[in-house]
Amino acid sequence: MLLFVIKTTMGIATQLGIILILILVNAFFAAAEIAVVSLSPIRLRTLADQGDRRARMIQKITRDSTRFLATIQVGITLAGFFTSATAASQLSTPLASVLTPWLGNLGPSVSFILVTVIIAFISLVLGELVPKRIGLRNAEAIALNSVGVISWIERLTRPIVRLLSFTTNAVVHLFGVGSLDEEAIIQVEEIKALVEAARLGGTVGVQEERIIHGAVELGFLTARAIMVPRVQIQYVSIGAMMEDVLNIASEFAHTRLPVCQGDLDNVIGVLHVKDLVGLSAKCTENQPQLRELVRPVRFIPETQPLTDLLREMKQNRLHMVIVQDEFGGTAGLVTLEDVLEEIVGEIRDEYDAAEEQAFKRLDDSSGIFNLRESLATVNHELHISLPRDEAATLRGLFLQELDRYPEPGDRLQFDDIQLEVMQEGLRVKIHKRSELDGPES
Repeated sequence: MLLFVIKTTMGIATQLGIILILILVNAFFAAAEIAVVSLSPIRLRTLADQGDRRARMIQKITRDSTRFLATIQVGITLAGFFTSATAASQLSTPLASVLTPWLGNLGPSVSFILVTVIIAFISLVLGELVPKRIGLRNAEAIALNSVGVISWIERLTRPIVRLLSFTTNAVVHLFGVGSLDEEAIIQVEEIKALVEAARLGGTVGVQEERIIHGAVELGFLTARAIMVPRVQIQYVSIGAMMEDVLNIASEFAHTRLPVCQGDLDNVIGVLHVKDLVGLSAKCTENQPQLRELVRPVRFIPETQPLTDLLREMKQNRLHMVIVQDEFGGTAGLVTLEDVLEEIVGEIRDEYDAAEEQAFKRLDDSSGIFNLRESLATVNHELHISLPRDEAATLRGLFLQELDRYPEPGDRLQFDDIQLEVMQEGLRVKIHKRSELDGPES
């Protein structure tokens, strides 16, 4: 009897040792995965440039992220499978022999469930959560020290990984999603969460957080969301007198003006106001001489993404483009400043100094904002949550909800938040109702 107990105890100890080793293997893969993924690409590039062989290996194995993640998943899955199989087959039997006198026929089932739950809990804590926490805090050291093993396992499991990658892509195509974009592995919301965590930790400031949010959200916005609407465009006719052109330029303080042949649906170019200085010095009479100064203008559709537009404006040195609707008519215009303001917020120059401030707080739950103010800023200042699914500015939000450009008197209601376009300069009054406000009139 004693010999049987000793053998049984040694058998259980051996099985527990095997399970512990498998959990540690799972922990290794979990820590390595989070460490490699969270390692700064800039730091990795610096190490590689300094001749660190391990950094170059990380760059190589992560070049195909699908294969890298599949390799890690193979390791985690196999470790988890053998852990569960070992526990279920070896540990539940001895426990069942203990429970059967008390539970009868339910003993084996209860023992199986208990072993499964206990092993799953231990595997989750020791094999996933703790290793990932350690991997995040020591990303560089763990990534560099584990890449050799990961690279060896990648070569060993290459046939399986290739099969998994092929099957994954086939299933994804079957659902009509298409291939995964390697650049989109880290999702936008994850980036925002990381930035918010950095702000809470004191690494970045509020303004830096807004800039990063603006840059990330730029790809989801189109020209229609930020363009100056047709009704607000100041333009000159190709046949305008010199004095009239100078008066318009002086009154509105624009550096560039669209030039039209007739009306706004026939924009033929753009006039740089600084070119008028040289022209006015040569003129002895008020004669129209604009045609020779008109420069080509770029036309874009309303649906053009702002990231593409910014790239195009930078490459072609454009500061103004004309936005056309689906019928070819002029819907609005976008300047380079308009695009940049979606990232950094409102840009004010010496001509804006006398204008009303962009934000005026009325009380803790109310304020007056410029229509071009970003929703991120509004939400931050008033501690509210206006929807930011498709719009980045107040004007874009009104455009999204009304399907037209906002006009004085327009109102929007989001739960207890009310927005109203004011008469003065198309500014928006925002008020968050409280229980003390009473019923809405």
